[in-house]
Amino acid sequence: MDPMEILDILGNENRRRILQLLSFRPFYFNEMAKRLDLGPKAVIDHLEMLERAGLVECYRDERRRKYFRIADNVVLEVAFSPHSYGIRTYRPEDPQRSAAPGARVDEVGDQVMPKRSRASSPGAGSPRPGPPGPSSSGLSSSRYGSPKPGSSGASTSGAGSPSRDRSRPEELDGICSRLRELEDERLRLRGLMEKIASEEILIRRLAFGLIEECASDQLEAEILIALVSGVSGAESLARRLGIPQAVVEEKLQGLLAQGKVQKRDGGWAI
Repeated sequence: MDPMEILDILGNENRRRILQLLSFRPFYFNEMAKRLDLGPKAVIDHLEMLERAGLVECYRDERRRKYFRIADNVVLEVAFSPHSYGIRTYRPEDPQRSAAPGARVDEVGDQVMPKRSRASSPGAGSPRPGPPGPSSSGLSSSRYGSPKPGSSGASTSGAGSPSRDRSRPEELDGICSRLRELEDERLRLRGLMEKIASEEILIRRLAFGLIEECASDQLEAEILIALVSGVSGAESLARRLGIPQAVVEEKLQGLLAQGKVQKRDGGWAI
């Protein structure tokens, strides 16, 4: 799964809305078009693109009606800074789908970005700020190596004109070693996050199954699922579900009377 392709696909708001809607349950395209207030042709085009990318799949029910659903568990991460750029996708292990441990990872980066030339840098001609000192970066000369005794970091040649020392800085070995340590730690934490994501998938599946059993209709189930997912306000629920806020508020009052939801901290919760 190409991370850049997924980024391009998610750049369209309507495709994001379709995926958000499908996160509640499978829909057939006319139902999606009505809920999202989009033309059927536009919905079909978006679904075809999502299907080609492997994000969505379709199936037919007993009445031969074609439904769409999210195809797999996917996590997309984007990280960038003045010195690095990385995009990765991975599919957390689904306990019910795979017996093999781990997750498939597709990654772009992490790449060190090329240094901007002075001519193309903002504020060319003005002094550029130097690198952060030990107090702000957490790096210390005692940890990563110290300059040679008596060395000021620059040498003189000829008639006292300054010239840069082109030899390899001793501090670089320590810095590279620390970067490798941090990468190892990042991979360890990434494995932990993937384990958490896999368990979250299992817990959500159990919760959604219980909701389907106790909900009196499909809208009630969708509201309860949204509450499990962390949405709490009636306005946010209406926006996420694509239905009028008055309908959501009426449904919430009915769920409150049944003891299925409660008011908490200005919002709603199960």
